[in-house]
Amino acid sequence: MLLQWLIFIHILSAITFFLAHGAAAAMAFKIRSETSLERMRAMLDLSVEPLVIYLVSFLVMGVTGLWMPFIIRIWDRGWVWVSIVLIVLVAVWMGWFNERTYKPLRRLVGLPYMVGNKQFPAEEPADMDTIRAHIKSIDLRGMVIVGYVIPMFVLWLMVFKPF
Repeated sequence: MLLQWLIFIHILSAITFFLAHGAAAAMAFKIRSETSLERMRAMLDLSVEPLVIYLVSFLVMGVTGLWMPFIIRIWDRGWVWVSIVLIVLVAVWMGWFNERTYKPLRRLVGLPYMVGNKQFPAEEPADMDTIRAHIKSIDLRGMVIVGYVIPMFVLWLMVFKPF
């Protein structure tokens, strides 16, 4: 019975995590064509609004994902280890991606921003050419591969358990 609950909570937290990221994913694609500074600010603010939700859901997903192999004794399976390593790599890469793209963009558009974990107040916005150049420099292919394709592969590993 405990295993069923852990599976349920694991899947529910994964769904919650991806739903909470919906605003950030939509912003990443839509902001590329935006011309209004106010709309850019609104999109960036909306994208970080569910931060606590996706951090808590990621933590719950991780805890349940690490707990279940102890219950069903599958630590000797390669797919478990590959899944863990890939999800850790996704989390690290996404943090790095955010540090070099969207945190600086918040500063450029005149919003409060962070460098690492240190909060800074809003500054005067940069000129639109600088803002557009920064947005244009953001390569979303990596975000799609790391944020969607790798988790899809991890899901495949969990469902099909190939090794």
